[in-house]
Amino acid sequence: MRFNTQKYRQLELFIKTEPGKTGRLHMISGSVRKMFRIDQYRKWMRIAVNQGTTYEVTPEDCEISYAYLSGCENIMERGICLIQDGRFYGKSQWAGWYDTPVRNQFHLSPLKGWMNDPNGFCFYHGYYHLFYQFHPFSEEWDNMYWGHAVSQDLIHWVHLPVCMEPQQEILNHPELVGGAFSGTALIDDEQKMRLFFTRHIGKRKEPQNMREYQVMTESWDGISWERESRIIDGPEDEEIQDFRDPKVFFEDGEYKMIIGTRTKEHPAVALYKSYNLVQWTYCQEIFEEKQEEGCFPLECPDLYKLDNQWVLTAGYCGHVDEHGRKNGTYYHIGEWYQDQFHAETKGLYDFGADFYAVQTLETEIGRVAIGWISDVAKEHVKSVNGACGSMSIPRVLHVKDGRLYQNPVQGIYQLIRYPVYEGCDENVELSGIEGNTYYVRLELEHSADFRMTLYKWKDRKLYLEQKDGQCRFRTVGEGAKNILYPADIDQVTVVEVFVDRNVCEVFLNEGQAAGAKKFYQQSEMGNFEFHVQEKGAVKSLLVEKMEGIW
Repeated sequence: MRFNTQKYRQLELFIKTEPGKTGRLHMISGSVRKMFRIDQYRKWMRIAVNQGTTYEVTPEDCEISYAYLSGCENIMERGICLIQDGRFYGKSQWAGWYDTPVRNQFHLSPLKGWMNDPNGFCFYHGYYHLFYQFHPFSEEWDNMYWGHAVSQDLIHWVHLPVCMEPQQEILNHPELVGGAFSGTALIDDEQKMRLFFTRHIGKRKEPQNMREYQVMTESWDGISWERESRIIDGPEDEEIQDFRDPKVFFEDGEYKMIIGTRTKEHPAVALYKSYNLVQWTYCQEIFEEKQEEGCFPLECPDLYKLDNQWVLTAGYCGHVDEHGRKNGTYYHIGEWYQDQFHAETKGLYDFGADFYAVQTLETEIGRVAIGWISDVAKEHVKSVNGACGSMSIPRVLHVKDGRLYQNPVQGIYQLIRYPVYEGCDENVELSGIEGNTYYVRLELEHSADFRMTLYKWKDRKLYLEQKDGQCRFRTVGEGAKNILYPADIDQVTVVEVFVDRNVCEVFLNEGQAAGAKKFYQQSEMGNFEFHVQEKGAVKSLLVEKMEGIW
C-alpha cells in the first residue's frame, strides 16, 4: 500500500490476523523504515505521519481491512481520506466509491463494513453529530466500534475517524465478544460533549452469560476523547437481566438516565439519577410492557415531550408481531410525572420491519428522528469493499390524534433533479430509471385500491399496495417472500416514496404512518409500475429522479 499523506497527519489502520498468530507491519518513508508487531487478532493502529509525505506500508501475516488518513485541519469539512487498493478516496471521490447497485446514494452508510444503531445524536459547535455501531472488519455484526459522521443540514454527511473500540480484554481473546454498545450524548453546562454508552462483554458460545455496564467519556471538540470512566457497574435489582443503551437528560434540577432492561417477567425501562453525572443511583422501573407475550429486553429507550404530550419509545428486541415483523420499535404516548411513565396509546414506529434503534434530537426544525435501516430478513448482498446497514432519512416528528406523525426533513427534497413521469393515468410503467434513485408522490381523489411495484429483480418483487382499504408492503419471490406488512391506518390517499437502490422509505397520509423496507438487485436501473382499477381515482402522480449526497 503506497500513498501520499497530503494534508493529513495520522494514518489509521484496522488490521486482523489469525487468532494466535503474530503479524508484522512494515512502513517505509524514504530511508526511514519501521516495523510494528501485530499481536492482537484485531488491531486498531493510529500512526503519526508527516504531511505531504509518501509512505509504503506492507503487511506480513496479517491483513489491513480498513485504512484511512485523519488528523487534518478542518476535519469536519474535509473528512477522512479512505485508502483502498492503492487509491485515495477523499470527500470529492466518495461518489465514485459508493456508485454500485447495492450501495445507498442518499442514506448515510459507512464507507466500508457493518453499521447498526445510531448513537450520540446531538448538535455541537455548528454540526449535527451522529455516532453509530460499527464493525470495520467485515459486513457482519461482530465486536462493536463506534463510527462517526457530521452534517450541517441532516442530509449531506462527512465521515470522521472511528472514536470507540471494544475493550482490551475482547481484543486479546477471540472467544469473547462485545464492545461499545449503544448510548446517547449530552452537551453539559460547560459546552463539553459527554457520551454515555453500554460496555458489553461475554463469550461467543455462551451469549446468555454476559456482563453489561455503563460508561461515560468526554470531549471538547467532538473528535478527541478523554479517559473513559465506568459510572454504573450493573443493575442493582437482581431481577433485571439486560441492562443497556442509556439515554441521559436533565430535568427538575437533576440528571436522569433511562436504560432498556427486562425483568424475569416483563420488558422494562429503568431509571437512574445523578447530580454530577458521575455517581448514579437506581430509582425504579418507569415502564413495563405487560401487553405483549414473552419476556424480551427493551433497547434504545428514548423519552421526550412533543406537542405537549410525552413520548416513550423503545426497540422490542426479539419480539415478533402477528404479521411476522421482528424487532419492532414502538412508541407510547402518555404522561410523565413522579418519575413514572403512564402510557395511554401505543403504536408501531415503522410498518416496514427494517427500522430500529431510533434516536431523536430537538432541533430548530422540530424534533428529528434517525433510525437504523436493518436487514431483518438477512437479504444483504455482500460486495467487494461493501457495507451492510444504513441510517434512515431523518424524520420530523409530531403528535396528532393520539399517534406519532413522521415526515422526511425538508432538505431531502433538494435532492430531486427532474421529473420522470407526471400525470394521472390509471396505469404507468417506467423502466430504466437511471441510478435506481427516485421519488414518488401519489395523491388520490379518495381512498382506492392500487399497486406500486417499487422493485423488480428476476422473480422477486416488492409492492406497496392498498387493498380493501389496507395499505401494506407485499413481497413475492425468493428471500423474504410472500410477506404482508400492513400500516396501522386505513383509507390512504397520499403516498410518498423514496427509493434509494437497496432501501425504500414510504410516508402515508402526510406522515400518519411510515415504513422502510430493504430490497437488493444487481442493476443500477430502477423500475416503477403503478396500477389502479378505479377510473378517475388518481388526482396526481409524480415520479422524479433523485441525486446522491456524496
